[in-house]
Amino acid sequence: MTAKSDIPAPNDWLKIELERLQQENLRLKLENEKTITYVRAKVDQLLKIMGTLPLRQEELDDETLISLDPIGIVGDSFSQVLDHLHQTNDELTVARDELRAIFDATGAAILVLDLDLNLHSCNPKSIERFGMNREKSVGLPLTEAIPNCTELLDDAFITRLTTSPAPFGSISTPVELEISFLDYCYHLIATPVRDSNDHPWFYVLIFSDITDRKKTEESLIVAETRLTAILNTMMAGVMIIDPETHKIVDVNHMAATIIGTSPEKIIGSVCHRFVCPSSNGQCPITDLNQVIDNSDRILLNANKERISILKTATMIELSGKSFILESFIDIQARKEAEKALSKSEQRYRSLYSSMKEGMLIGELVYSEAGFATDYVIVDLNQACGKMMEINVDEVIGVSASSWYEDGLIANLQIIDSVVETGVPQEYELRLEQLGKVFHVSLSRPELGQFAAIINDVTDSKKAQKEIERLAYYDTLTGLPNRVLIKDRLQQAMAQADRSRGLVGVLALDLDHFKKINDSLGVGSGDQMLKKVADRLSSHLRQGDSVARMGGDEFVIVLSNIKTQNDIAAAAAKVLDLLCESVAIDGHDLVCTGSLGIAMYPMDADEVELLLTNADTAQYQAKETGRNLYQFYSPDMNTRAFERLFLDSDLHRAIERDELEVYYQPQINIEKGEVVGVEALLRWNHKEKGQISPAVFIPLAEETDLILEIGKWVLDHACQQGQQWRDAGHGDLRVAVNLSARQFRSDLPNIVASALQGSSFPPHLLELELTEGLLMDKPEMARVILNQLQDLGVSLSIDDFGTGYSSLSYLKHFPLNRLKIDRSFVKDLSVDSDDATIVEAIIALAHGLRLHVVAEGVETVAQLEFMKAHRCDEVQGFLMARPMTETNFLQFLQDYNPSQYRLI
Repeated sequence: MTAKSDIPAPNDWLKIELERLQQENLRLKLENEKTITYVRAKVDQLLKIMGTLPLRQEELDDETLISLDPIGIVGDSFSQVLDHLHQTNDELTVARDELRAIFDATGAAILVLDLDLNLHSCNPKSIERFGMNREKSVGLPLTEAIPNCTELLDDAFITRLTTSPAPFGSISTPVELEISFLDYCYHLIATPVRDSNDHPWFYVLIFSDITDRKKTEESLIVAETRLTAILNTMMAGVMIIDPETHKIVDVNHMAATIIGTSPEKIIGSVCHRFVCPSSNGQCPITDLNQVIDNSDRILLNANKERISILKTATMIELSGKSFILESFIDIQARKEAEKALSKSEQRYRSLYSSMKEGMLIGELVYSEAGFATDYVIVDLNQACGKMMEINVDEVIGVSASSWYEDGLIANLQIIDSVVETGVPQEYELRLEQLGKVFHVSLSRPELGQFAAIINDVTDSKKAQKEIERLAYYDTLTGLPNRVLIKDRLQQAMAQADRSRGLVGVLALDLDHFKKINDSLGVGSGDQMLKKVADRLSSHLRQGDSVARMGGDEFVIVLSNIKTQNDIAAAAAKVLDLLCESVAIDGHDLVCTGSLGIAMYPMDADEVELLLTNADTAQYQAKETGRNLYQFYSPDMNTRAFERLFLDSDLHRAIERDELEVYYQPQINIEKGEVVGVEALLRWNHKEKGQISPAVFIPLAEETDLILEIGKWVLDHACQQGQQWRDAGHGDLRVAVNLSARQFRSDLPNIVASALQGSSFPPHLLELELTEGLLMDKPEMARVILNQLQDLGVSLSIDDFGTGYSSLSYLKHFPLNRLKIDRSFVKDLSVDSDDATIVEAIIALAHGLRLHVVAEGVETVAQLEFMKAHRCDEVQGFLMARPMTETNFLQFLQDYNPSQYRLI
């Protein structure tokens, strides 16, 4: 039992219990304060992370803080932030993929190194250029990752990379340098990639290909050096002037020497100060529209002295801007000599009076508009008066127009030109009223006047003409004789070589002419020969010739012939002319003829042999029956019949499937790649085998059959080109030749149909045209070519250099390519003239932004020449002969580009 005294009194128990509760309340308050402090601290920490200022006590009391659940609110905010981060991460993934595509597709070679200078990554271009293996190279040190790294990057550069504790880390701009590696030149940029704290993260090496730029720079330096050397060694002064400001922008050493000061003091000065001093300051070229060509002018030197010069000025274009190019030579000494000569005129007056040559001095008379209209005779010697049959004293001071019945002075323009320019000239003066011919030599003794030395050449002209007539002409008919016709035939053959045409030689012998001489006499026979000569001469084309070879034999030379049919038509016309009757001594006579025909270059390449072959054919014509013509041939009786049969068979060649397109590759010299083919038509006759295009193409062009055949070739070539593309052989350009008959207004529609039917890309189709085709009707040609260009088709000039004589037409047509004719390529290694022509054609084409293809390349020397002169493409037997489409596919599979890659 518990003692009663041990039991607390009720009041004491309550007191104890109260104290216990107070302690528990204090403990709970402390715990509550800890909890609130913890919550507020964590909320403030989260708010700092979010970038928000911490909560202050007065902003939010403790009870409200707990009731608002700020941690939950912040948790929700972080959920939204995480969602945004996921979206941003997706966008960064897309951006990364885009950057990777750019990285892989860029034209520069790029290497990325980590901080230890090991290869982190590389793009395809660097693998291609440096011969790297991506799988094996990534992760290796730079010097091991790249084969022959020391040839790509020099030791100093690699040492800097490998020895510096922080390569590039201390520089603010990238390191740049130019290097050469495996026939390429590169511009290298080495730069660090930094993180957000500006610390190096990766190092990037970017190699940009500047090979073409370096070659261009080297070429420009060579050209500039050559031009500067030429200009500074010229004996003439040269200035280049800005036509807008009239300031001198450049001079050569001779110009500075003549002016008497340094080039630096001349350049930048206004040109009026030196080269054309004028009181009103007007430029003769830009303001007065004058033409200055070898004109006497005045130059002011640095000491303000007036110097006589002979000047030429013209407009040139440099880098797309027009400039005035002035060249001049110092003629001060010559002018002083002229003055001295004028002062000593009296000393030589007696010589002037006793000369056998006529001497006349005149002074031009000008209209108000400044044009020469007449001249006044200032002086003339006795010899001149005697030649002209005039009294010397009566004509001095008289106008020359009074000598002429119509008042028009002969050769006044020549006289005016000599007075204006001071350049001597010569001409022949024929005075019909005197029946005389004079040789006149003009010069300018002083400004405004001219001096003429006159010689009577009437007798010598007559003698020369008679000598030529006897030497080169038949005395009976007046026709050229054997000597002259040989010369004309030689000229016609040379012209045919240039134009790729034909020359026809017709040997004519009159049938039964001996009967006329025997029955009517030699006089009647001579009259017949004259009538025949007149009739033949009156029906010749310009450029053709007829000659009498002797007896009743004549030769006709037909030049610039396109086809054999043209020669046949001319021969038939000659026979028709001879069949017309001739009235001689009261008799109507008909004298037919037999014609033998030889053609250049098919039958012979020498004058004598051509004439002999024509005679042989003429004898055959006589034996065959007379009054007909025969072409020379080893098989004289079969050629004409064979031609007739071929013409008939050609009409059925397409339906018999006898036509086939062959393809000859065109090679890019720089890369050695096959970039195109030329489509060439072949005829596989079922009985005669292969028929030469030189035989059947002219047959087709004589009729509209060429239109059907040409369309067939175009359709076939486009379809074949598309088949090659579908088979994975790349974009090969296909070139198709056009004939003159195909070049009509409906040609664009025919080409569009061929492209649409085959799905062949227009830019891969090239149409080849001849110079003559364009120049026949240039306006129509320009319209058709523009329509073809609108289709996207490429256009080229074939056989360049053998047709139209002017080069100005090139800039008037929308052309893309120019093909050098094989006739120039054939002998360029042995003929310096051909080499010069080819070099000029390439330079001309490149100047007009045209690509150049050389045809007929058959030797390594020719290929090397084209390489040296930067011809773009070549085509010929050296690379490949024309072949069937099957053989061409095999050729592509076996072809090795390195075999012909020369650059």
